[in-house]
Amino acid sequence: MELVWWTQPGLAARPGVLGGNKGARLHRALWEAAEHAALRRVLLGTAAALIFSACQTPFHGAVLREQVSVPVAPRAAIAAVPAPEQPRAELPAAPDPAFSKPHLADRVAELLVQHAPELTPVDRSRVASAIESAQLAHQLDPLLVLAIIEQESDFNPKARGNHGSMGLMQVRPFVARDIAKRHGIPWTGPRTLLDPAANVSIGACYLGEMFEMYPDPALAIAAYNLGPYRVQRLVSRGRSARTKYLQSVLERYQVFSSEFGPAEAEDVEDADAN
Repeated sequence: MELVWWTQPGLAARPGVLGGNKGARLHRALWEAAEHAALRRVLLGTAAALIFSACQTPFHGAVLREQVSVPVAPRAAIAAVPAPEQPRAELPAAPDPAFSKPHLADRVAELLVQHAPELTPVDRSRVASAIESAQLAHQLDPLLVLAIIEQESDFNPKARGNHGSMGLMQVRPFVARDIAKRHGIPWTGPRTLLDPAANVSIGACYLGEMFEMYPDPALAIAAYNLGPYRVQRLVSRGRSARTKYLQSVLERYQVFSSEFGPAEAEDVEDADAN
């Protein structure tokens, strides 16, 4: 194959042409320029590849880091709103046995309906409450108080005795005044004894004092009727204080006991506790 004269190998084979041929010099200059251009393209491409390969990953990672590290404005804290409580269905409470049974005052009031028809329902309730209070304060048997009331006045709140005694329990005013003062019972004069509940409160306190003075129930009941000093004289002389009054009270007590019925266990425990 013949070498082309204007290529680099052809020029090398024809040295005389280089100096004297104008076209050869032109082609030689074009060849060198093209060679330099090609070399520059190779170098630029290599440099671009190196720069791109070196900078691509760090630049991409930096962008990601900036995206991650961008501060986010804090959101306002929202308080949790508690859910409203649902109302619980409650079963009705079982009835209290203490309320299903009549209290002592209620049972006494039932006896007063039969034995004290002259008393109003309100007065019967107040008298029954006074008798219950006497049991708590002085450990008096409620049926004994009823028996004494019936013996003294037959449940007549306006009854008056021969010696100035008044009311249900037939207490004399001067005795009642002293008892009311010692026990803190309101006293507005002798008319206080015409109030059925006040009369029973004063009379029960007096009866309680007799039991404190005489542990023997027979002597205490006799002292309520005769007076404590008279009973004391009878005892000191060796005479019996068992009068007809005492016998009548005990008989009436038996009647009230049969009408009242056996005491509930709860009532017995209350009496023992006092």
